[in-house]
Amino acid sequence: MYAARSEADPRQFITALARIGRHADTAILRSLCAGPMRFNEITAAFDGIDADEIGAALRELDAGGFVARRVEPGPPLRVVYELTPLGLELAPALRIVSEWAARRTENYA
Repeated sequence: MYAARSEADPRQFITALARIGRHADTAILRSLCAGPMRFNEITAAFDGIDADEIGAALRELDAGGFVARRVEPGPPLRVVYELTPLGLELAPALRIVSEWAARRTENYA
């Protein structure tokens, strides 16, 4: 069974994937589908990924309009990351890929 053809041509599809295609970027977006998270919560969820890499990914996602960085007044001062409307558009697709990964990669954990 084949899906209906997408409206995006291959170049558009490649461009879109390039914007979110890094492993850390996609994983962060998927985690933020559950709701806003603080930086420490994000780094704790990604054991084995360097905090500097996560910080760089968050800056890129923020610059790309997928994630918003919000500072909550303290004390203590808290920085929270959350999906923007653009990021939320990706949430259904990210959930589908995540569910597929859970079914198909259980032997690799």
